[in-house]
Amino acid sequence: MPYRRILVPITGSPDDVRTLELAGTLADKKVAEVILVYVVEVKQSLPLDASLPQDVSQGEAALQRAEQYSRQKAEHRLQKVTSELLQARSAGAAIVDEAIQRDIDLIVVGGRIRTHLGKTTLGETVPYILKNAPCEVILTRLAEDV
Repeated sequence: MPYRRILVPITGSPDDVRTLELAGTLADKKVAEVILVYVVEVKQSLPLDASLPQDVSQGEAALQRAEQYSRQKAEHRLQKVTSELLQARSAGAAIVDEAIQRDIDLIVVGGRIRTHLGKTTLGETVPYILKNAPCEVILTRLAEDV
């Protein structure tokens, strides 16, 4: 099933390439819009609009790399690519809010399995998206995480 509006959270990790490839494969070739989102998480001790130049710079660089990859490698599959840098307390909530505001059809997100306190986890962001997204979600995990 081809999708018209796809949201791809960008993290600056190698997972970004895989999520972009997957979004390109699932996109409706004629009318698809892919929105790349990088979320700068702001600590509770800081105001939400705090100036975080290093984090913002990392986010802008990650978005720029993702956009460049989309235009060069997946150009024939991704016709319209836009990007958005957000500042929020929680990346998961910001991604879900963005999906609601933009009437997204699909979120393609990369996940990494980690061990925390002896238990395997996907962190907080991915489970939040899976539970609260208003649309379909496809999770991809690179095999090297095993």
